[in-house]
Amino acid sequence: MLKFIDEDFVAVRKNRNDKKAALTLAFGEAVEVLGVDGNFTRVRVPHRWDGTFEGFIKGSNPPLRDNGVLAFSTVDVQQGDGMIVETPGGRIVFIDGGDNKLFARHAAARFRHRNSSDTSPLEVDAIIVTHGDADHFDGLNDLRRCETLPASKARKRLFIHPKRVFHNGLVKSPSRRSGSSWPELERFGRTVDVSGTHHVVDLYDDPRDAPEAVCGDPFKRWRSTLDHWESRGPIDVQRLEFGMDESSLFDFLAADGVTVELQGPFTEEIQDPQSGNPVNSLPYLDAPKKTPELHLVDSSTENGSPSASHTINGHSLSMRLTFGNVRFQLTGDLNRDAMQRIRSHVPAAELEAEIVKAPHHGSHDFDFQALKDMSPVVAIVSSGDEDTFHEHIHPRATLMSALGKVMREDTGIIFVTELAAFFHKRDYCHKREDLAEYFKERKDETFTGEDIRQLFTGMPRDEDPKNLFYGFERTNFGIVHIRTDGERVLAFTHSGKKGTNEAYRFKVDDQHKVTFEPVITR
Repeated sequence: MLKFIDEDFVAVRKNRNDKKAALTLAFGEAVEVLGVDGNFTRVRVPHRWDGTFEGFIKGSNPPLRDNGVLAFSTVDVQQGDGMIVETPGGRIVFIDGGDNKLFARHAAARFRHRNSSDTSPLEVDAIIVTHGDADHFDGLNDLRRCETLPASKARKRLFIHPKRVFHNGLVKSPSRRSGSSWPELERFGRTVDVSGTHHVVDLYDDPRDAPEAVCGDPFKRWRSTLDHWESRGPIDVQRLEFGMDESSLFDFLAADGVTVELQGPFTEEIQDPQSGNPVNSLPYLDAPKKTPELHLVDSSTENGSPSASHTINGHSLSMRLTFGNVRFQLTGDLNRDAMQRIRSHVPAAELEAEIVKAPHHGSHDFDFQALKDMSPVVAIVSSGDEDTFHEHIHPRATLMSALGKVMREDTGIIFVTELAAFFHKRDYCHKREDLAEYFKERKDETFTGEDIRQLFTGMPRDEDPKNLFYGFERTNFGIVHIRTDGERVLAFTHSGKKGTNEAYRFKVDDQHKVTFEPVITR
């Protein structure tokens, strides 16, 4: 009989007399009760690893519940966004996917128990791409690439079939084509000037309809990935905007009590001089002025030049997801201009949410009043160090300060994915290129396992550390978890120490009043 953990954290031991837990289950995770053995309950954990793990929970009547919970996870993808929503009824929604293999690795590990294959893929109810910047969708292409990993890495493979793909309709071309810089106002195709404001009129219901000439490499890969997944079954690919019928678009979530309110982007109907017909468009947004108080400036006073990056960010799909009394505000890469537009269309009360994914990885380009209207209890910043190309100084100090000021009442929780990661020192290590040259020069020699270990993980301290660097290994990625039954909320991250989590628990009543529990049960 399938049951669900009804405590904050519960340890599962492989054997009854083990001192340490083999794994720790969190609120809402599933177990199959196999029987009672003295003061222990024997269980199988069907949704972890390969789904066959069996162990013991202390107590003949452990804290279990009949119904599952909604699980929301912000995955550490370094610079970018990647989130997974799982409903109590098993519906799966991916929201963005970063631009590297980290999202695919997490998804493969998380759904390993589903034993997916090319002929029996994991059915993902929806993939929501908030906007067409590579750090939000190129990592989804790694889900396809991981299918070709060798059998020795089968645990890193995941075969999926998304039933729906929702996006904002913009396809952004590279900044350079054929070695030449590409004009800002041509990065989304054709534009129309209306009273001095340029409007994008090439909005695609399916991004595969965009001419290949305007697609950068990530979009070309994305087109191929969609074709690949569609070979497994139909995919409903749709462009979303404010004002659409959410109850119809997200009806697949209704059975589990989850509702979605679209809160952007906002199209404008203009006259197309080419056809003479009215068309929906998205206005170009301007680059903001450089000021430490940008979050307090009215965007209507701006005189900056049109910016493709601010345009695609500002027109991110944004939405509020509600389950019971608990609301999630998902903001993509919204900027100050876009957040002020939202405030002009959406009443403040409809922006309020208990869980807020901070816009644009903690950029300085945000609207303070919009954050105040959201009034979060938990704010999540998805950011991370990757390389110099992706470095944007996220999260900014002004954003972190603003979040602290807008948190509801006197207690607020701010999680940052990169701060929740854990690194382990490895001592002096050889550079990869030096190792390659070392083995090339000694291709006829035989190396023992200890020889290779010394080469890869360091060397005796009394040797000259020439051509070495002091290395660190990331042993834990900064995933932020939210588990809720619609009233009770558990928010937590992992740490480098097994079984140790930073965790907070609170209740949300039907008036959205929040009460924190003084103690977390571990």
